[in-house]
Amino acid sequence: METFLSGGKPIRLHVTRPTTPGSHPAIVLLHGSGGGVSFWLDRIAPMLSRLGVLVYAVHYFDRTGTDHATPAMLTDGTHVPLWLATVRDALVHIRSQPGVDSRRIALVGVSLGAFLALALGSEPSSGIRAIVDISGGLVPPYDAQANSSFPPTLIVHGEADTVVPVTLAHALEARLTLLRIRHEQLLLPAEGHWFSPSAQLRILGAVATFLGRELSGLS
Repeated sequence: METFLSGGKPIRLHVTRPTTPGSHPAIVLLHGSGGGVSFWLDRIAPMLSRLGVLVYAVHYFDRTGTDHATPAMLTDGTHVPLWLATVRDALVHIRSQPGVDSRRIALVGVSLGAFLALALGSEPSSGIRAIVDISGGLVPPYDAQANSSFPPTLIVHGEADTVVPVTLAHALEARLTLLRIRHEQLLLPAEGHWFSPSAQLRILGAVATFLGRELSGLS
């Protein structure tokens, strides 16, 4: 576990490194509203590290002393901007690390983390190579500022999601199509916000294939 500073506060950063030497792409994993990274870190990080990719899981709740996000926090105009600022600082820190190819950094966001990843992708000159959106969406005001520089995106969503409706996945797909952004969509019938084991395997395969192509040099 490493730390970096954001807003004068130490932010934990869990790092999984590949065993091969040289410069590597980096995946930045953004957790959901529960604050936990263990599931996706346990499943995604070993798979990607074997492919020669660094994986960084950002504990962005450390900025606000949050254990889990409540609905009020998502709309109070304070927490989300601070979390976004923390992820921006994380990206600056990660790009400066030895062994990181700063030109090949992707965001993998889960639920709330996906909303943050997509918001960051809408910023001009974000420098993000690709985004994986798992159960998230691109919402105002960030949807309006998305333009032709938006990163290639993989959209993953359960069609029976009652927490984050699948309509947000459809809206994102339509927006990216309009902007002519390269993207893929994996909609999982009968899956809700928390995926079944079989759906998890499909998602892991789709993520590996997508990032392998978009970060280049992966197989």
